[in-house]
Amino acid sequence: MIRVTTNSSLFNYRSNLMQVTNNLNNAMTTVMTRRNFDTYASDPAAATRAFKIHSSLNATQAQYNNNKTVTSKFETAWSTIEGILDDLTNKLGSVPALEGLNGTNLDDLDTQAQVLRAGAEAIVQSMNGKYGQDYIFAGSDNQNAPFAIKDGHVTYRGIAVDDATSLNEIYHDPKTGEPMLDSDGKEMTNAQVLDVWAKDDPLYADIGLGFELDSNGKVIDSTAFDSSIPGISILGYGVDEDGDPKNLASIMLHLADTFENYQPGASDPWGGSSELANRLVKKFADSRENMINAHSDLDARVTFLNNNESQLESTFDALNTERSSIEDVDAVEAIEALVWAQTCYNAALQVGSNVIPQSLMDYLK
Repeated sequence: MIRVTTNSSLFNYRSNLMQVTNNLNNAMTTVMTRRNFDTYASDPAAATRAFKIHSSLNATQAQYNNNKTVTSKFETAWSTIEGILDDLTNKLGSVPALEGLNGTNLDDLDTQAQVLRAGAEAIVQSMNGKYGQDYIFAGSDNQNAPFAIKDGHVTYRGIAVDDATSLNEIYHDPKTGEPMLDSDGKEMTNAQVLDVWAKDDPLYADIGLGFELDSNGKVIDSTAFDSSIPGISILGYGVDEDGDPKNLASIMLHLADTFENYQPGASDPWGGSSELANRLVKKFADSRENMINAHSDLDARVTFLNNNESQLESTFDALNTERSSIEDVDAVEAIEALVWAQTCYNAALQVGSNVIPQSLMDYLK
């Protein structure tokens, strides 16, 4: 025969009551937070997996934001180039240049020269446009205005892009005064530096391509997106075999000078520059064609960025779905569990009225 004492019954009751109370509190917490667990100790395996997913979500969100910023920058650049092609190089470049060579407009060359000069200045101003706080067409040095017109020459980051003499001089950094060295340790000329700035002046952004560094701590090209837009590669730089500038704005300035030197009534009104004027007009058309190609390249890169943005959105959604399956509870199941816990708690209180012995005051009532 087993003897159940009052103290034993009370002990068991208190233990069971504490258990159903904890169950009720846990069920209430689950309904309010809608989470499967609140601490690492609750479910170490799930918590570890969730931590990794949160890390991936944060990285994907940062890459998405980078992609959006770079896309907006390239779209702004695309619009700027389109405006230069449609308005500046056409209305203020091609038309005045062709009209200037028209025999019926020779008496009006000064006016055409002014239009060409104004067009060149407008192009330089447009190429100094900004996106946010950064200059769009400055390559990696996006905190300083890239273009200027100085002493009749177009300059890019301080170097005259159409001065044959200056291009052959050794480049010195304007801040430190030190020359730039190539991979062999030799001092570079202004022309060589311009070539580097036009073709190898990256400004990398992590947009989800697997950002990695090599053994020398340099970014691996294929794992990052080069967001640099060197304006000098769009407008052109240097001089050709005829000594004529390749830069679009420089050609307009030289053509304006040629028109202004025209002397009506002289035996040779062009002063021997007739061939030069015709040559510059043709080269202006070629340079404008190069800008059209650069415009198309920007369009292709914007398309790539838009596709990459869609991919990042899909990746984020997939990660978020996996996170939700680990962390989030089913609302219906959580409410059902709460109702059951509440029922058990109420039943436990009802049992208590039969288990807890009555006191003298209970009898007196």
